[in-house]
Amino acid sequence: MLGERERIEIARLWERKLRQDAVGLHQAERHRNLEPASAEFICSLAAGTSAKRILEIGGSSGLSTIALAAAARRVSGQVTSIEKEPDRQAEARRTLAHLDLAAYVDFILGDAALVLESLGEFDFVFIDCEKEDYIRFFHMLRVPAGGIVVADNIIPHSLTSYVAYVRSRPGVESITLPVGKGLEVTRFMANTFHSLVAAE
Repeated sequence: MLGERERIEIARLWERKLRQDAVGLHQAERHRNLEPASAEFICSLAAGTSAKRILEIGGSSGLSTIALAAAARRVSGQVTSIEKEPDRQAEARRTLAHLDLAAYVDFILGDAALVLESLGEFDFVFIDCEKEDYIRFFHMLRVPAGGIVVADNIIPHSLTSYVAYVRSRPGVESITLPVGKGLEVTRFMANTFHSLVAAE
């Protein structure tokens, strides 16, 4: 689970995010970060399910990456973190190195739409990117039976179309949890990937 060092860095990143919101910084200039309670949750969930292959779509400046890397460390797993903003990813790299978590993260700088199909299966996926991309990125995932996808910002952004989409897919079960800004937690059942392909 998260240790004291990880919690301190998460608190620092979150406080900066709140300051940026308070001064009305333009959306493009803000660091999009997961709420601390949600970070605790995804860390516990990924570690508790012994997820060894973890994917993060939208790493920003590293708050959620800290949580996922801490989970990977616990189970000797590995995180693949995709982020398209170079300055944000550079900060994430520095923060993870400071926390001695860099060895558990493979950073990819680029558009997830261009790299997802070249990646393999993942046991645990965290989505926190542009909201209009949630559905198409979910569709591109390869998740084995028992795998989990968690999407953030479900409640304030009223992502009802994403929720409806994932719940309509064959072989999955999904629930919205009122943690942070709302997390949609979707679990893949047996032969899910093959079922999704066949359903298209």
